[in-house]
Amino acid sequence: MFEQVTAVIAETLHVSRESITRETCFVEDLGADSLDMYRLWLALEDAYDAELRPAEDMKLRTVGDLCDRLKKSLSEDM
Repeated sequence: MFEQVTAVIAETLHVSRESITRETCFVEDLGADSLDMYRLWLALEDAYDAELRPAEDMKLRTVGDLCDRLKKSLSEDM
């Protein structure tokens, strides 16, 4: 899942996939603002055919937090 998520992040935020780790912070490391994060959520919803909760999930700080939340969301949908 991490590889797929990093691919979506890299494409959406126009950053190098190699620069993304589980500890990478969206704001501090990738320079993402609220609009970037919203676009990322839409891209992840499309990629995973899942419904995320942007108001809740946009509080996530790191890529690892996002991966964990996405796994949880996908398991709840099953």
